[in-house]
Amino acid sequence: MENKNRFQNFAAMGKRYQIARVPLESHQQMNRWGSYRVNSVRNRDFTIEEIESIICSGSLEEIRELSRYYYRTNSLYRMNIDFLASLPLYYTMVTPIFESGKGSQAQIIKAFYNACFFVDKLDLRNTLFRVTKEWLKTGVYFGILQEKDSRVVLVDLPLTHCRTRFKDFNNLNVLEFDITYFTYKYSDEYEREQAVLTFPQIV
Repeated sequence: MENKNRFQNFAAMGKRYQIARVPLESHQQMNRWGSYRVNSVRNRDFTIEEIESIICSGSLEEIRELSRYYYRTNSLYRMNIDFLASLPLYYTMVTPIFESGKGSQAQIIKAFYNACFFVDKLDLRNTLFRVTKEWLKTGVYFGILQEKDSRVVLVDLPLTHCRTRFKDFNNLNVLEFDITYFTYKYSDEYEREQAVLTFPQIV
C-alpha cells in the first residue's frame, strides 16, 4: 500500500511566501556565496527516501542544500536554528595585559579604550548571532574582518573556495582562500579588479 504521508507537506507554506526552491540535481545553478539564483525553483518537497539518501551519501554540499531548503520552508526547523543561535549571550570582555616598561599609563589607557571601541564597532551580538545561525545551517562559516572607513565589518566568504587544514602558533585555524573565485565569478577583467579591491589587502 502506498504511503501517502511520505512527502513532507510544506508546499502551501512555500506558495504563501513565494519561496524559491532549488532542484537537488542543480548544484551548478548555485552561486559561490552559498545562496541561490531566483530562477532556480523546486516544485516539490524532498521525499523521506531522498532525505535518507542525502544523509547517507555523506555529500556535504547536498546536506547543506537540504538544510538551507528546510530553513527557508519549514518554520519549525527555522525556529529551532534561530533559538539555538540565540542561546549564547555573546558578551565580550577586553582584558589588558601589562608589561613592565611597555608604555606610560596614559598610553596603556588609550590603547585599552581603543580596543573597547574596536569591539563595540563589531556589533558582536548581532554579528555572532548571524554567524552562529549560518554555522548551524551549513556546518561551517568562513569570514574575514574588513575595515571600511572608520568601521570594521565581517565579510562573508564563499564556502566553496575556503578551507582550513592547519593551525597557527596560537592554535587557531588558518583560513585558506582560493583566489580562482574571482576568475569564476567575474568574466570581465575590470569587474574582477574592482572585486579584488573590496577584499582586505592580504587577499
